[in-house]
Amino acid sequence: MVSTATFLSLGGLFFLCGLLHLSPQIALNDARAFRLLHNRLRALTSMARLLWHLGRTPFTLLALLIYVLWRPQAGLIVSATYLAAALLEAAIKRLLQRARPFQVIPDAVMSQPRRPEDPSFPSGDALRVWFLAVGAALVLGLPAWGAAPLFGLAVLVSLGRIVMGVHYPLDVIGGSGLGIAAAGLAQYLIQMLLFSV
Repeated sequence: MVSTATFLSLGGLFFLCGLLHLSPQIALNDARAFRLLHNRLRALTSMARLLWHLGRTPFTLLALLIYVLWRPQAGLIVSATYLAAALLEAAIKRLLQRARPFQVIPDAVMSQPRRPEDPSFPSGDALRVWFLAVGAALVLGLPAWGAAPLFGLAVLVSLGRIVMGVHYPLDVIGGSGLGIAAAGLAQYLIQMLLFSV
């Protein structure tokens, strides 16, 4: 099993990579990468729309409720950690105010079932799906190979954000990083608060 420190470090690194969009030159390259992926992967739009629900807040809250009912103490720690990550995501969005690709790139097609109204960076759906995937892998004690299907699904949901025209690649990387780090933090807190002697 991958350690919580690894997830914390990897998540932090991904989030910092996402912040590179603040450099005008890197933002330009991020827009180029968006165009390339968005146009080449447009055939995956139906799949992206189907998987979209896995990154939404209602699905996350349902998963957290199930966890609270299954393991109340740990579930409350995980839920509080998710809430902190979601509040951080919302604050960063308000602070940075990055426009979404479909708002500024003429050939970008917004195909998400519901038009997003909040800013683009970081991707909240990527945060949620990675928080759940990493969190489930840690809670279940899965080895890396056992977690691969969960991580593969998280990659598809994250890629779907670009396919549907609502996020740049660095938005998705930054949101994924927040989710991965938050899941690692939740596991660390569970170990410290519930299993320390």
